[in-house]
Amino acid sequence: MNYDGLYILNIQGKDEGLKEAIDTIEKEITTLGGKITGTQKMDKRKFERTAGKIDSGFYVNIQFSLVEEKVEALRQKLTLNSAVYRQFYLRQEAVVAAAK
Repeated sequence: MNYDGLYILNIQGKDEGLKEAIDTIEKEITTLGGKITGTQKMDKRKFERTAGKIDSGFYVNIQFSLVEEKVEALRQKLTLNSAVYRQFYLRQEAVVAAAK
């Protein structure tokens, strides 16, 4: 299955850790047998509502393919990573064009 993973990274005060955090996420995906198809770095954004100690995060969107049963294992592994503040997954449905 193809997925879009949106990650909010907590790299407060350490912008040099951005590449390292993204590399770690990509490595976890490939370790589980997934394949990265694209990575989009977005900006650092302030949260509308502060939740806890941080008030902003750096957003990263990673497109990847992974067996559906392994997405939960990925989520659990990244929950243990202190740089990953939040993570969201959207499964991409295959678009079938109707031929007329």
